[in-house]
This record gives sequence, C-alpha cells and structure tokens, in this order.
Amino acid sequence: MAKKRKNDTRIDPFATAVESSSLDQLLAQAQAGDVISMPAPSDPNRTIRLTCQVIAHQDIEQRTKVYGKNRRVQALLTEKSVADILPAIREDGRNQHPALAWEHNGELLVLAGSRRRKACMLAPADYLVLSSSDFNDEDAKILAVSSDQYIAPSLWELGQAYASTREELKELGKKGSYREIAQLEGVSHTAIADAIKAFECLPKDVLALYPTANHVGREVAKKLIQAQDKDGSAFNERVADCRAQFAQTGFDSDDKAALAITKYLCEAPQGVKRNEDIKLANDFVRIQKHSKNGDLTIKIDNKIMTEKRFMQLAKMLESFN
Repeated sequence: MAKKRKNDTRIDPFATAVESSSLDQLLAQAQAGDVISMPAPSDPNRTIRLTCQVIAHQDIEQRTKVYGKNRRVQALLTEKSVADILPAIREDGRNQHPALAWEHNGELLVLAGSRRRKACMLAPADYLVLSSSDFNDEDAKILAVSSDQYIAPSLWELGQAYASTREELKELGKKGSYREIAQLEGVSHTAIADAIKAFECLPKDVLALYPTANHVGREVAKKLIQAQDKDGSAFNERVADCRAQFAQTGFDSDDKAALAITKYLCEAPQGVKRNEDIKLANDFVRIQKHSKNGDLTIKIDNKIMTEKRFMQLAKMLESFN
C-alpha cells in the first residue's frame, strides 16, 4: 500500500488487485488525464472506468455536488472539521488522493471525498477527482457509506441517515422500528434510537456552536436534550448567547471548548438576577419585576395592611383585565 499522507483520506474499501496493483495505489498515483479501471462497489465482476481530472478551486462549488445520500452534512463541515487534512492540502495546492465522483444527469456527484472537497475550497486548492458515468445507485450508496470510515459522521448526521432509512422501510411496508434499522446498519437499536433522537431534537445551530459536530456524542446529546426539555426558553437563550459568552476565551484544546459549551448550555447561569426591584418612596411596600416575563410581585408589610386597605386593594385588583 502507498504511504498515507495527512493530505490523503485513504478510505476507499477496495483492495482488489487491478492491473497488477491495488486500487489504493492506483488512486494515489493517478494524475490528471489518466484513465484507470476499478471493480464496481456493488458488483466486483463489473468494471468501472474512471478519468482523472483537476477542478480549479474557484470552480469546485459550481462544478461539483455531494451525492444526496452522503451521510456527512455539508453545512456542518468547517475549517475545524477538516483540520487534519487542510494544512497539507493548502501546502500542496491540491488533494493528493483523488475523490470519486459520478457523472450523472449532467452533474458531477461526489461519492467519496466530500471532506477533501471542503478542504480544497477552504485552502484554496485544486480538487483532484476520478469520475465516471459507469457508477449506479447501488455503487453510490456503498461509496457514500464507506467514505465515512476515515472520520465517522457525527451522532446527529447518523441520526439523519437512520431517519431516512426508517422512511425507506416504511415505504416497503415495514414498521421502520429501531431494531429493523439496527439490523440493516449493523449497530445496536439503542444507538439507532439515540442518534435519531439527537437529529430530531437538536437544531443545527446547537451543533454549530461546537468546534465540530463530532463533539456532540451520545452523552452530550442526552444532556442537551434534557436541558432543552427542562426549560426550552432558557435553553434557547443560552444557545443565542453562547458565541458571545466565549468570544474572548482562548481554550487549550477543542475538547475543553466543547466541555465549556456543554456546561454553559446545560446549566442555568449562576448568580443571574431574575427580578428587578422597583423602588418606591415607601418602606412598607416592595415591588419586583421579573426580568424575563415582566410579571410583578408585590409584598406589603402586614403592619400596615388593615382590613380597610385590604378591601380597597382587592377592589382595585378586581378591575384589572
């Protein structure tokens, strides 16, 4: 096998001998204009011919799209989430290990290499792609899943994929239960349940607060959902204020940043004054206004609360509507 570089994400699941070499070596050695062959992911007896091409960095977004069933949500890809390959791609001016793309209906659909695509767009660097019109839907689905082997998608992204699988099962007349999905995905039904719940309960703007979406694992997701369920309004306020809260904070690592964000989102701020005192020129009456909902709390010293005053106050309050 060719030596792995930080620039590369050597994730293609084909070690079948092709033309006296492994496919991995062929892909690593591919240059623009080369034409190579590989066995089809869904049928090793079928051959796919690929052409190597270089897409200029300024054309990547326009000329390529990521295959729709790719489990990695492109909106969640950031400079942090491709930090392992970005420096080398920036230095080299391109990705060394080509992505795989399907020429389909006039589009170039990236089947494996969406992280490389994002890194090339950020670098900026040119995007090396092996493309073919010989792929089919089954090939595309297999490659979309296998491309997750280098760095797995986040819990939330898996939840989105599992939810899609659930709908597909229902369309086939099945229940779409966690156990049915688990049997297809090869993971436990509890992992399926946790992932789908994270996807359905946590909005993208919560994940976007973290260094990467992968920092929101099963335990973190459970804490966030519990905080959301306990007081949705307060939780949403903390989400809105989170970036400003840590804008000037320099963390030693992404893990420490993620821990601080989780703590801030899940724990009610300490020492926050929720009631504002309204001063009166009277030492016997105290009025407080709730800082969030505006409700008033009036406390009257019973030393001055005569029966007559009570009846007057009650009559006045009865007129409020």
